Amino acid sequence: MQELSTVADVVAASDADPQCTWAAQGLHGDGRAWEHDGGVAVACPRLCGQDRIVVRGAAAAAVRLVREAIDALGPGFVLIGDPPLMGGLLARMRWLEPSSFFGWMDSTKRPRHQRVHSVRWLARGEWHAASEVLDAAAHSELVRPWLPGIRRWAGITDAQGRLTCTAADAWSVPGLGFMAGLAVLPEARGFGQGRDMVTFVLEALLAVNGRAALMTDDIDSTESRIIANLGLSGRQQQILRVKSAGAALAS
Repeated sequence: MQELSTVADVVAASDADPQCTWAAQGLHGDGRAWEHDGGVAVACPRLCGQDRIVVRGAAAAAVRLVREAIDALGPGFVLIGDPPLMGGLLARMRWLEPSSFFGWMDSTKRPRHQRVHSVRWLARGEWHAASEVLDAAAHSELVRPWLPGIRRWAGITDAQGRLTCTAADAWSVPGLGFMAGLAVLPEARGFGQGRDMVTFVLEALLAVNGRAALMTDDIDSTESRIIANLGLSGRQQQILRVKSAGAALAS
């Protein structure tokens, strides 16, 4: 078991895995990372609104990595990885339980789409309107304006100047720009605003970082298929949680 102290160490140990690179931003603060027998675990608190540990490698190595990470950081962190690996952890560590799935999508190429709506970066005084769109769209509470890590919000407005679609450049790191908070008002859906927003934000992130990424609710969802048609590739990810506060330390 070896602890990794720099982002470069994580990139090398994970073969430049995009999600590990993203989580490695925690090493500039309270995050930590380890490698063992070809596997890696990268922990970052408050990443996209949640304490996360990204795990890669074989199950045998991941068991030691996960135990080290949970013992060091506590049971409040969720574990993230490929479903086969997460299944291996569930079989070996009975104090873990499955939570949910999501899709991770990224690309190094400009989206294959020509925008028809005008998209712009919002002034900070307009961020309250982005929050209203997120609320109306019933978006996850994990992404909201003014959270630590949010850099800027983009928006599309209608003819009356009302914000109808928004998304954020948030938790981006050198080498990987991240888009979060994509939301469209229910009455504005079906007109391509989401595609235009994704294209605008990803183009901006790619220009600075060379790779851009986002998360979707599920890799097989309609949203994921639409985004894949823009040229992004995706992988299904599973989230595990510690069953109770004392279970990890008691096992």
